[in-house]
Amino acid sequence: MNRIRTAFVGAAAALAVALPLAGCAEVGISEQDAYAVGCPAVDTAVASGSVANKATLAGLRALRDSGRLDADGQRWVEATITLLERPDRAPAEVKRLISEGCAAHGHPLTNLK
Repeated sequence: MNRIRTAFVGAAAALAVALPLAGCAEVGISEQDAYAVGCPAVDTAVASGSVANKATLAGLRALRDSGRLDADGQRWVEATITLLERPDRAPAEVKRLISEGCAAHGHPLTNLK
């Protein structure tokens, strides 16, 4: 029961964090905002599973398509999408890029190994 509740809480947290990304083009989300929102969402999604991954992916895809990121931010978002789409097949380079990007922007990850 505790495991189910933990997964549900993680999924709910990821949804709460990721869904604001869906409207990023309309509200003018900055690249720093992308890390501030995306890193905790990724960390939660990696820890909790598929429901959280789907919500996080939706937000990250919207951010990717918004045209508001510089080249580094675009690379980070693409790497994060790759990781969440296929976590078991994500290359070490992708995981490193995500982890380093989050750490460099003040959001170190605890669940991405």
